[in-house]
Amino acid sequence: MILKNTKTDEAVSPVVGVMLMLVVTIIIAAAVSGFAGSITEDQKTAPQVTMAGTVKINGDLNETIFENLGGDAFDLRDIQVVFKSDNTKTTLDVASAGTDCIEFVKVGTGNLIKPGEMFKIIGDGSGYSAIEYGSFSLYEDTIVYWKIIDVNTGNAMASGEMVIQ
Repeated sequence: MILKNTKTDEAVSPVVGVMLMLVVTIIIAAAVSGFAGSITEDQKTAPQVTMAGTVKINGDLNETIFENLGGDAFDLRDIQVVFKSDNTKTTLDVASAGTDCIEFVKVGTGNLIKPGEMFKIIGDGSGYSAIEYGSFSLYEDTIVYWKIIDVNTGNAMASGEMVIQ
C-alpha cells in the first residue's frame, strides 16, 4: 500500500501573502499622499556666504564695507544688514539710503555681489570718531555685531563682529 500525501507545499502561506500585499499598498498610499500634500516641495534657503566687515572712519563720510569672501552671489536689494551694539540696534537696506544712511551701494556697478566683490554703507560722521546710521551710532573702541539677512527667506546669510577703531 502506497500512501499519498494530499497536502501541498506552498512557498508562502495565503495569510503571509495578504499581509505583504497590504504593507505594499500602505507604502504606495503614503508616497502618493506625500506628493499630493507637497511634502517634497522645495524649501527656500538663504544664500550662504562668507563675509568680512571693516569700518573706515575718515571724517564726515564714515563707512562700513562688507566683502563677499566666498559662497553664493546675492542681490544687494534682497538683503538687510543688522548692526547691534550694547543695547541698541538698527536695520539697514537699500531703501535706507538717504534716510538712515547716506548710501547703501555696491563698490562698483550693479546690485549683484559675487565672491570677491564688496558693498558699503556710508553713514554720517559729523566730524567725530563715530558712524551714525539714523539714531544708531557706532563709536570707536566698541564691539559691533552684524548680521546680513536674506529678506526672501528671513534667514541669516552671514554674521560676525568687528571692533571700531
